[in-house]
Amino acid sequence: MKTHHLIYVAFIWVVPILLSWHAFRKMNEKERQEIIIGIKHPLFILSILPLIIGFLVFLTGSVFALGSRIMQNFGISLVFFGWFVLWVVNLMKKNESVTKSLSMIVVGIFGVIVYIYLF
Repeated sequence: MKTHHLIYVAFIWVVPILLSWHAFRKMNEKERQEIIIGIKHPLFILSILPLIIGFLVFLTGSVFALGSRIMQNFGISLVFFGWFVLWVVNLMKKNESVTKSLSMIVVGIFGVIVYIYLF
């Protein structure tokens, strides 16, 4: 792996972590406690976290010279899993209308098809 690939990977992972840490440090104690409670919530762990980590893993796999298909596939799988969990939870809570739910299904299927054919 070349040096510039290592720099890109460092930027992909370090910049979001440092920006999040900096924003967390600027919050007051009450806001910090709310964020900590939100992070511990199962919906965050099963939907938002896989979306974020999956996207970062996909970008990391894309940075390599030939592209790491295993990392890209794992990243997209995490993104799809997080999207699916979020969709099911919103559907079960009935927070969405039928048209929004159907549009999320179409967007998810379209995203999978685009990934299969382009990558």
